[in-house]
Parts: sequence; structure tokens; C-alpha cells
Amino acid sequence: MQHLDLRYQQELNDLRTVYQEMLLLAHGMVQDAMRSVIERDPALGRAVVNVDRSLDQLELRADESCLRILALYRPVAGDLRLVATVMKSVTDIERIGDLAVNIAKRGFDLSRGAGLEPLPELGSMAEVIAEMLPLVKQGFLSRDPSVLMALKDADERVDRMNREVLSQVILALANHPDQSRRGLALTSISKALERVADHAVNLGEQIVFMVGGTDVRHGGVKG
Repeated sequence: MQHLDLRYQQELNDLRTVYQEMLLLAHGMVQDAMRSVIERDPALGRAVVNVDRSLDQLELRADESCLRILALYRPVAGDLRLVATVMKSVTDIERIGDLAVNIAKRGFDLSRGAGLEPLPELGSMAEVIAEMLPLVKQGFLSRDPSVLMALKDADERVDRMNREVLSQVILALANHPDQSRRGLALTSISKALERVADHAVNLGEQIVFMVGGTDVRHGGVKG
């Protein structure tokens, strides 16, 4: 029985590790994607696209681990919430990776020719997100539900900057309609960053559930 318990705890630890690996990889993808845009570096953008395969493999590994734990050990209480949280969270993390790929691909469009260039707000949005994802990791490891409030505050800042980008691009296109392709790339990047922040908030909500069993989505339902 002791041997079985040790194996069970190792499985849970491995699950926590995969979660952290995915979060770290997705965080790096977003940062590299934005650098590829700002520095007009298609090679870095292609690297982001290629790394996405590794994130997908980690998601599959996490899913398999969750199913194995549920089938073999029938976890309850906090352990069950941990498994459920990771099962939900890896989908959000994988989508963050997909959004980073989208950003990198829009950067390909901006690296060709001249015209509308990335707005300062895009760099600021990336800086806020660079703070959000490590905050998720901190909240997960320390089992701290209070990170959700900080994530929501950051998300509101990103939302405001996204609206500012859209407003500026619309104004620029009114004066330079020939720049529609570049304008679309800029708004797509801004929207992708805004969605990354949304997924970070989702991850924070899942941490709240993991810690206390409270589902705070859609107004909050006791778990």
C-alpha cells in the first residue's frame, strides 16, 4: 500500500510539473511572437510556430496523466480538484500557444514592405501579459486564490489598450486605405493579446476552484 501511495504522489507531482512546463512554454511563445513582430524577425516567428508542436505534445501528456490518475487512484477532495483543474487549464494554455502562433504569422505580413507599424500599446499589452502568466504559476504553486483579482485588474488594462489600438488603426486606415492588410494584421495581433489575457483570467478562476472548490465562473457557484 505504501508503494502504491508513493506512486500516486509521484503521479500528482508529475502532473503539476507538466502544468508548469506548459505555462512556461506558452509564456515564452507569446513573448517571442511579439519580439518577432516588433523586431521584424520572421525567423523568430517561424520558431514560435514550430514550438507549438511541443506544447501540443505536453497537452496530450497532461490529458493522459489525468485519465490515468482518475482510473487507477480514484482521487477525492483536493486531489480530485487538482486533476480537474489541470484537465481544464491545459486547454487554456494550449490556446495561448495557438494565439502566439497567430501573432507570429501576422508578424510575417508586417515584416514585408512598409506602412503602418506596430503601435506602442501592443508592446505594453505584451508587458502586462508577461506579468500575468508568471502570476498564474505562482498562484498554482502556492495555492493562492487571491491571484485572480490581480489577473482581472491586468486583464482590464489589456482590454483598454486593445480598444485604443483598434481606435488608432481605424483612424489610420481612414487616411491610408491602401494599408488595409497591415491594419488587419495589427488589429489581429491586438485581439490575440487580449484573448491571451482572457485565458490567463480563466486559469486564475481554475486556481480558485482547485483551492476551495468554488466555481467563480459566470457569477460563482459553490462546488
